Order: sequence, then structure tokens, then C-alpha cells
Amino acid sequence: MPGVLDSISMFFIYGFMGWVIEVVYHGISDGKFINRGFLNGPICPVYGIGFYGVIIILTPFLNNFTMLFFGSMAITTLVELIAGIVLYKVFQLRWWDYSQFKFNLKGFICLRFSIYWGIACTLGLRVTQPAVMRLLNLIPDSIQTVIVGVLSVILIADIIATVASINNVKRKIAIIMNISDEIRSVSDSIGNKIYGGVEMISSVTAPTRESYMQLKEMTARHRNEERELAKKNREEELKVFSTYIQTEKASVARGRDAANEKLRSVLSTVKKSEKRLVESIAVNGSDASKIAYRLILNIKDATYERVVRSLSRTPSDTILDSDDITEDSTDRKGNT
Repeated sequence: MPGVLDSISMFFIYGFMGWVIEVVYHGISDGKFINRGFLNGPICPVYGIGFYGVIIILTPFLNNFTMLFFGSMAITTLVELIAGIVLYKVFQLRWWDYSQFKFNLKGFICLRFSIYWGIACTLGLRVTQPAVMRLLNLIPDSIQTVIVGVLSVILIADIIATVASINNVKRKIAIIMNISDEIRSVSDSIGNKIYGGVEMISSVTAPTRESYMQLKEMTARHRNEERELAKKNREEELKVFSTYIQTEKASVARGRDAANEKLRSVLSTVKKSEKRLVESIAVNGSDASKIAYRLILNIKDATYERVVRSLSRTPSDTILDSDDITEDSTDRKGNT
């Protein structure tokens, strides 16, 4: 765990790096230099506090990428939320607002920038932090103490001047306000130089960015065309499939009708002598004989529907009781 001197030094280093990131980001997105941050000086304390918290808590999980990424997201998002709420409650002002982004909470935090913080802190812990520690180890403690002391005094003065400026009490602290103006001047000078570099890079890469935007638009257009084509293909496939189903149903119906007609034709050719033969067999015959006997008796009704119902019955439904068969046979013999 870093000592107090190194901890304060890391706060200033990462606060300054955060300020540079903000200047570059808004220089690219807004096309102009904006001195970002709560203070006049070139420092964003939220970055220094957030990343220092990540260092303290997540250094033991340096080799666990999942823990490092999601832990960084959680810590930095929490710091950003607390800082945003406190600044708003105290000064009734917002130094950032994510209301235009999806999945935001009252504009103080949003999923998009939480992911950015997770990526930045993961890379920072693995790449930047070792380099910063090597730099701090090269500086003697006495020199480091002087630098940290001077920066701390300037930071405190800047905080007082900023709060006074917001609350309109400049006259009471004229000296500190003069210091604040000097801090702002230095900060603007540094920021303009950074933005000058960003602007030069932007002008050099303008053709590339224009080509990228054209590629992006073309890709979006092609994606829409592919979706429309896929939708059209699905509609055609559904139409063909529906036609196939209707044709298949008609074919099955024709086959069933032909089979039933053939069956009715065959059954209608059974002669009376054959009926009597089956009738005599059914009296003492097997279950199959009884079924055949019952089927032939139904022919005399000469209706297609009753023939189909007889065919669809199970053997247990069609087996006649022996007493019924005997009585029916006796009646028929008497009539004969």
C-alpha cells in the first residue's frame, strides 16, 4: 500500500491526467478548448480520488481481469455519483450531465461512461500505475515533499477561490482571487497548448474521419437493405410454404376419398351367400370373424358414413356378445 506522500502525489498526477483527458475529449467532440473541472487549475479531483480508490482496493486483483474491470466500474461510478450529488446540493450547479445518454441516473452517472471508466482504470492499473510508481521512486522524499506541499497550497487556494466565486464573495478574499486568476491563466495556457495539438491532429486526420463516416453511413445503409431483403425473403418463403400446405391437404383429402370409395366398392360386391357363410362362422368363430360379421351387416344400410364408423372402431368396440350373436342368428334362420 502506498505511503501518505506517494498517495497525495498520485492524487495530483491522476487528477491532472483526468483534466487532460477531459480537455482532449471535449476538444474533439466540441471543436474548441474548454477548461473542464470544478476548479480553476489543471486538475480534476474526481479523477484523482476515483483512481486512487481503484488502486487501494483492486491492486490485490491485478491478475483478475473480470474483477478489475467491474470493480473499477463500480468504484469510479460511485465516486462520480457522490461528487455529482454533493456539488449539486451545495452549489445548485452541474459540472457534467449525462441526461442525453441511455441508462443514466439523474444525469449524474450513466452506463456508457461507467464502461469507459472500467476500461481506463483497468489499463491504468496494469500500464500507467507501474510507470507512476517508478517515477515517484526516482524522486527523493525531500523534493517530493516540497512539490506536494506547494501543490497542496495551490489546490486549497483554488478551492477557496472557486467556492467564493460561486457564492459571490470575491471582495472578502481579494488576495486568494488574484491567485485563482493566475491559476486559471496557467491552466488555460496549458489547455490551449493541449487543444492546439488536438486541433492539429484533427486537421491531419480529417480525411480519415470523413472516410470513416462515409463507411459508417454505407454500412448502416447496407444493414437496412439486408434487413429489408431478409424480410422480403421470409414473406416469399411463408407464401410458398402456405401454398404447399394447402396442396398437401388437398392431395391427402383426395387420397382418402379414393381409398374410401374403393373400400365401399369392394364391400358392396359381397354376395348374400357369403354373408350367410360369415354369419355362421361368427356364431362360434374368432374375434376377427365377429368383426367381419358386424361389418357385413352394416353394409345393408348402404350409407358411406356408417361403413367408415365401423372401420374406425376398435376391436373391443366391435366384438359382439355371444348371446346377441346367437339370438340374431336364430332370428335370421327362422325368417329364412
